[in-house]
Amino acid sequence: MRRINIFLVIGIILSFLFHSLSGSIRLFGADAGSPELSARICLTLVAVHVIITAILTVKTIIAIKKSKKSYFRENKLFWTRRISGFALLIPLVMHLLIFRGTGDEAYRLVFFHTGRLISQILLIACLALHIITNIRPMLIGLGVRQRGLLSADISFVLSVVLLFCCCAFCIYCFRWVSF
Repeated sequence: MRRINIFLVIGIILSFLFHSLSGSIRLFGADAGSPELSARICLTLVAVHVIITAILTVKTIIAIKKSKKSYFRENKLFWTRRISGFALLIPLVMHLLIFRGTGDEAYRLVFFHTGRLISQILLIACLALHIITNIRPMLIGLGVRQRGLLSADISFVLSVVLLFCCCAFCIYCFRWVSF
């Protein structure tokens, strides 16, 4: 089950990269593929990932109850990974509700206000925390020996993509407010 989860995560990362880049290019006003298709693929993979992770977390809790030893202090990073993943679901749902097309040729957001902006900032913050804390276990699960260099490379690429997305989002919001 853990091996399947690792491949799901790789699929999630790839579909996220395509979705975020094509969505950002769309926010700039150009047409660059279909972010909806990659969003549906990513959402499906995320749903399966959540189910598998929930099952593994329940198994861990059962093992803790059987052994009557939690070692919470020693396993804070493990619980950070789990909690950040479940916390990510709330701004993800907000993202789904905010970024839906109207069917027109011009892509417009539904009425955008401060609460929705905060939810998208929370999405990026939760996503960054979840990715940063989970890169090393993913690489271990894949059997990568030189995790330090590859971890830094993955972090760099994701940081550049997130920066591009943030710039596109800010430019779009400034254009949207000025109309």
